Amino acid sequence: MKWTYSIKNKLTAASVLFLLCLLVLLSNFNDRVHTKKVKKSIITLYEDRLVAEDFIVKLTGSIYQIKDELSCSALSETAKEERISDILFDIDSVNNAYQKTKLTATEGIKFAEFKRLCDQLRRKNISVADLNSITKSALDLLRELSAIQIEESKLIIGESERLYRIGKLSSDFAIAIVIAILLILQALVFASRTLHISNEPKHQHLN
Repeated sequence: MKWTYSIKNKLTAASVLFLLCLLVLLSNFNDRVHTKKVKKSIITLYEDRLVAEDFIVKLTGSIYQIKDELSCSALSETAKEERISDILFDIDSVNNAYQKTKLTATEGIKFAEFKRLCDQLRRKNISVADLNSITKSALDLLRELSAIQIEESKLIIGESERLYRIGKLSSDFAIAIVIAILLILQALVFASRTLHISNEPKHQHLN
């Protein structure tokens, strides 16, 4: 009945090989999933944070231009209004682009407040003191928005690092399992050879 052990050995080896193939496919699938998530985090970091920060820098520069126009004594009030109007037009363009990025709840509230201040700068017959106060508030909001970009970027980077660690741990675990399965296969092969040798007829020497 030694042949029954041989068949059982082959079925076990086949099962182990199937498990090995399944494990490799599963590991490959997990790697792809983690890669997509990390790629998504990088895209989010660029499109919703770095680009947004660039918009904030542009808006900050525009607000400072308005402050410069207000402090310029060489210009008439009409000329100041025209230049400020042009700057506000540029601000609206940047605001529209900024609005398309992914805003957090807090960021959305502060950005809405900034747009409200920009609308106040368009008011007619507004005093210089009020304009200075509005521009100061606008700059404070832009600094807060910039701080949000930094905090969100840190969160995205932290999430990317977490995904990388999970992916590495999963790959290391898969490799360990593969090595264990290969060792089992090797043991099965040796066991099969031992059985084969033991089944060989022994030659008896005649006197």
